[in-house]
Amino acid sequence: MARRFGVDWDSYLQGFHTERPGSTEQVLSRAMNGHHTPYRWLARAVSARATTVLDLACGAGAMTRELELPGRLVVGIDISAAELELAQRRNEGPWVRGDALRLPFADESLDAVVSSMGMVVIHPTSRLLAEAARVLRPGGMLAFIAPTVRPVSPGDVRIGANLASRLRTLPRFPGPLEFTDFAATLRNHGMRKYEDGRERYHVTIHSRTDAETMVSALYLPTTSQSRLDAAIAYLEHEVRKNGKVELAVPMRRIVALK
Repeated sequence: MARRFGVDWDSYLQGFHTERPGSTEQVLSRAMNGHHTPYRWLARAVSARATTVLDLACGAGAMTRELELPGRLVVGIDISAAELELAQRRNEGPWVRGDALRLPFADESLDAVVSSMGMVVIHPTSRLLAEAARVLRPGGMLAFIAPTVRPVSPGDVRIGANLASRLRTLPRFPGPLEFTDFAATLRNHGMRKYEDGRERYHVTIHSRTDAETMVSALYLPTTSQSRLDAAIAYLEHEVRKNGKVELAVPMRRIVALK
């Protein structure tokens, strides 16, 4: 994986998910828009006719569980042994430890490839898309969600700026946070964009424990512990002052067909 922001992402991600398996799930499972989470939003994009589905970069399996339907086989794949161990404790699977850039599946063998966060975590994106296209059957679906920069409110911007000033950075990812000219990229891999939508989710912070959970789930490879503590203290202060803090989690959902 190429270096970005001067970070050895392979080493950082391996350490992050070994030390904190399930941390991403803890946040996204609490991110709400009305009565649904980003996981539910992504699952709704997948046709009920899809009977063989791959959950790419499945982590601890929250998305895999959301995709389950009678008569549907959902396989979760991830490179992290710690994440898959946690997934196995929660659900029988099947789970596969493997590299998303070298998927251990036959050509044109799957109805859908789904990923929560994988498109910004796995790099280079072009190789990931090539693998997804290879394993999809003609007419198959690629659907994924990823964090984005909008929509947000003025209040969201204020809280985000205050957090960033204490962290001295924003969360970072190996891949791009915003996909530009993505329709053309998909066409290069034999797929066409079917949908591109955005939603604002939010995580409500009620306590210091909630603040610690949120901050510990962020990819902050160059941030010192003192900066993390400052961000947690800021959120705790806002909770004492206002009773709670809502942190925006804007997400983007892209669906493509082969």
